[in-house]
Amino acid sequence: MAPVGAALLALAALLTLTAEPAHAWAKKGPLVTLVSEARGERTLEVFDLRFASFETIYKHKAAPRSESPTGERIEVIHKRKECSCVRLADYKKISLQQVRQIDVTYPEGGRVALVRITWRDGKVREYPATALYGGDGLFPPRFTATVEGQPLEFPLILPDTKEAAWPEERLVRAIIYRPGTAPPPHKKTAPKKTDKSTKP
Repeated sequence: MAPVGAALLALAALLTLTAEPAHAWAKKGPLVTLVSEARGERTLEVFDLRFASFETIYKHKAAPRSESPTGERIEVIHKRKECSCVRLADYKKISLQQVRQIDVTYPEGGRVALVRITWRDGKVREYPATALYGGDGLFPPRFTATVEGQPLEFPLILPDTKEAAWPEERLVRAIIYRPGTAPPPHKKTAPKKTDKSTKP
């Protein structure tokens, strides 16, 4: 084999060896469990689980008297906010990095889901969705994720109407913390000792 070909093969082998550890310790996403009557229960890995809420903003703008007797009109804006957290009604945020698991239950005949959060240290708290940020607004808070290439949304509160129904597929569990997702610590090699003695 020509020297150039041998050198290229050696370089390719070196690059393969250096790439394997990074691939083996690639970041893992949360495991979400979805339930539906058609597909039953299934568990999948996702990489963009987020909490979405809406803030209602009222803007007062000038308007001609022919349009409004008060000379102004009110524009309603629904601003969507997303975060890798669970945001509470008092503006506090529970980072998903602190969470081990999230469980969501949907009371039969009810319109407000219950969100149970288990921290990594074992602490457990349960919140009705109305206690989450945006829970008293026109658009309910929700979890979002891309599942099998499709962006899905899982609302936590139903509108107060007779026709309102939970989505066909519901999010019931998300395992956020998965042991073994972090790469092993880098081992430092001790420096070689040098013989500083001098010979006569």
